Amino acid sequence: MKKIISSLLITVLLLSAAVIPSVCVSAAGVSIDYSFSKPDKGFAEGTISLTAEDGNYWLYWSDGNKALDGYREIAHLTFDKSETQEHKMYERAAIPVEAEKLIAIKSESAPADKTVKNASAVFDIPESKRFDYKLSDKKYRFASYSDVHVDSSKKSYKYDEIHWRKALDTAAARDVDFMVLSGDYVNNTTGYQGISVSEWRTYQRVLSESDYCNPIYEAIGNHEVRQDPVSGTLEFIKGTGLEGSDGKSPYGYFAKDICGDHFLFMSMEKGFNPTRKVDQFSENQMKWVEGLLEKYSGDGHNIYILEHALFYKYGAGDRVDDEPYYKLPLYDNLDSTQWLKSLLQKYRDVIFITGHTHISFSEQYNYSDNGNTSAQMIHNSSIGGVRHIVDGALKSNYKKDEAEGYIVDVFDDAIYFNGANVYYNEIDPNWCYIVKPSKNFASVTKEYAAQPEKQTISDDDIIKIGNVNLDSFVNITDASIIQRYLAGYEALNPLQLINGDANLDGKVSIKDSTRIQKYIAKLIASMYSQQAAAKRESNIKKNVQSNLSLYYRYASYDCYQALKKAYRSNADNKTLELLNAKLLYVVDADNVDKEESRTIYYEDNKGWDKVYAYIWNKADNKPMVEMPGTEMTYVTKNSDGHSIYKFTIPDKYYDMFRFTNGTDVTETIRFYSGDVCYYIYSDTSKLKLKSYKFTES
Repeated sequence: MKKIISSLLITVLLLSAAVIPSVCVSAAGVSIDYSFSKPDKGFAEGTISLTAEDGNYWLYWSDGNKALDGYREIAHLTFDKSETQEHKMYERAAIPVEAEKLIAIKSESAPADKTVKNASAVFDIPESKRFDYKLSDKKYRFASYSDVHVDSSKKSYKYDEIHWRKALDTAAARDVDFMVLSGDYVNNTTGYQGISVSEWRTYQRVLSESDYCNPIYEAIGNHEVRQDPVSGTLEFIKGTGLEGSDGKSPYGYFAKDICGDHFLFMSMEKGFNPTRKVDQFSENQMKWVEGLLEKYSGDGHNIYILEHALFYKYGAGDRVDDEPYYKLPLYDNLDSTQWLKSLLQKYRDVIFITGHTHISFSEQYNYSDNGNTSAQMIHNSSIGGVRHIVDGALKSNYKKDEAEGYIVDVFDDAIYFNGANVYYNEIDPNWCYIVKPSKNFASVTKEYAAQPEKQTISDDDIIKIGNVNLDSFVNITDASIIQRYLAGYEALNPLQLINGDANLDGKVSIKDSTRIQKYIAKLIASMYSQQAAAKRESNIKKNVQSNLSLYYRYASYDCYQALKKAYRSNADNKTLELLNAKLLYVVDADNVDKEESRTIYYEDNKGWDKVYAYIWNKADNKPMVEMPGTEMTYVTKNSDGHSIYKFTIPDKYYDMFRFTNGTDVTETIRFYSGDVCYYIYSDTSKLKLKSYKFTES
């Protein structure tokens, strides 16, 4: 008899563990209950029940004093009679790390006072459901976005720039360590080619102007591939500063170890054309993925795969129990689809992140591990335009104030994918999910040691006056290169021009070649004077500001972001000079695309000491660089002995300019064409300009 009673008691205890009862403090007529579906720490999955008589009630996660900052309400419930209403929290839904309570506040509109003291009902989250750490205990934080869709036509995505700016603002405000994106940065709807360059420029310009200053890594989507049937992934590689596992991947896929964890970025190699007949992933790419998963699995570090497209009726991103709403998935009849799916089933320690459908987080197709038979699959919504399901169909009625992505917090024993409307920088509790870390799936059998990135030139040698060919030495070869450059036989990149300015007078001339030769022959002790060095030092911040604007198309590169961060945090001149040189080291000699850029010239017939080009966009009234603008580059002297200067405007976006010496300012000119030289012909207050066609010899 005792054995029977004991068995019954154990059964009751086990059943009670599955549904945790509420602990509630209530005002008269108002009470709140929470029935959790599983006992695991941190999981919010279950049913919230609010009982009230009348009025509007707002439910929030709260710490011991007030609603958590940065989170919107869990639910807004309206009562016109005494009743109980329920709100469901879905699979893998997360209780925020620092949440201690669930509070219900009565208010006609969103309440200003979100304190526990002002609550009509309070539910204390059981200790057994709370994680034992604080937000400050996280290992790192990153943003996970997808489908930016910069659209030069503004027909499909008219809020593209606004949404991209807001997404970057949210990432900066949330202080993420880095950002990952899972495809479709440009839209390219006009014949699938011809406008991709201008769209990439917009994507890069918005990134360069934003307050976001940390690394950004992009996987390739179908819109990137279809933009250029000839060069395939070339524009994507140029646009993102892609560093592949072999240094420069020509295929668009690459791996990166970030904050101690493994990130694999896959490539849509065929762009969904045609969708059911062509494998999206080559045999080489699949072997690459398989090899890395075999290498990394069980090494104690998290493994993430960033890939653009979801599977047909499998995993996260769309419904799987009926025909999917979105019609361009990875179809099962393709060998590469089956291969990738089999890897995700074998390596369940993977976190697989996709985008593509744009389906709103609110539709709840955001997480799946296919009944614990596969990797954990996470769906990204869209930055450029969020789609909703209306009357059983997917609608693209994009709203200005809707752009969705994740802010991801990584802890030792949980990873929080916090879904947010990044337009408002608000995390929605209904879109937050707990993902198990990779190391919890497999025992740690080996420690992976991340290899340092290859560097072809050392920090000590990257800035070395006179070292024009960047080989770490100053010798007669450098003097010869300058002579060939001046004769038009050789091009110099921006870093070579810095090192080639041996006497530090702001330009590369025959004097510099002569100084290098004298220095090598030990006829002079130094190539430049202390006075010239001091003047150069005083201009470092101004030069950095100019370069961040001029070379903004490198905004996705790590070296650009590092320089931008240092400049905006007022780093010392030595740091700025080094990071500036590292940016210039990767800048192409031509640095801008011919189809987008225009070069203007100025004939200094007034004997100015300095000549600046002040450039801005008329529509936005946005300057490329604040006054006085960017110092123009000396070219030559004409037959009248006047100095000719030039400046290349990198983008058609900038359509207005003036010349100035820092005090005097010319009239405003609107761009019509490049390769035109301007000069002052009137000394009125507006300093009127005339022009003539000019071509460098």
